[in-house]
Amino acid sequence: MPSDTDVLAELDLGEPPQELLEWAKENINEDPEIKCQILEEFRDTIFERGECTPHRTDDAFLQRFLRARYFTIEKAHRLIVNYYTFKENNPEFYEGVNLRHLIKMADDALITVPPYREQTGRRILLYRIGNWKPEKFPIEELFQATMIVLELAILEQRAQILGGIALFDLGGLSMQQVWYMTPSVAHKMVQIMVVSKFW
Repeated sequence: MPSDTDVLAELDLGEPPQELLEWAKENINEDPEIKCQILEEFRDTIFERGECTPHRTDDAFLQRFLRARYFTIEKAHRLIVNYYTFKENNPEFYEGVNLRHLIKMADDALITVPPYREQTGRRILLYRIGNWKPEKFPIEELFQATMIVLELAILEQRAQILGGIALFDLGGLSMQQVWYMTPSVAHKMVQIMVVSKFW
């Protein structure tokens, strides 16, 4: 099982290169001259409205939501509220997670993040649903693994700025697997992609 150090070594946790910061200024309104002011206004909005109680309110954490919503405070606030509402409504995706067991999904090539990026520099999250064995990994564990991957991915500032891509390979999909893909499961997956801040 990889250690915390191994996982961190695979992530790009450094400061974004200057050309990416320039891209962010032009494409997602991340202006370094007013960034501190927007972060402070965002923080004030969260406290004043009281619609959620974030476990962190430092700049590094809050800028994830601002970057995902083009530094528009109202939209970033809606995203952070939705994020915490989702966590509150779906505790089974966050509590009692057996990380050692979930790592075996990578052995089955069920959920993977390739070491390469696509042409614009975004990370790729690849699901090979045909490899899924429901008796080995219940649907809740698929969601748990997804949340872990997304929370790790969003630590990268490059990912915060550029976002990422989720690909679903349905090759080899069986009727047994389709049986588990209920409308409620599809709805949860859409919710995850909406509140993940990443995709």
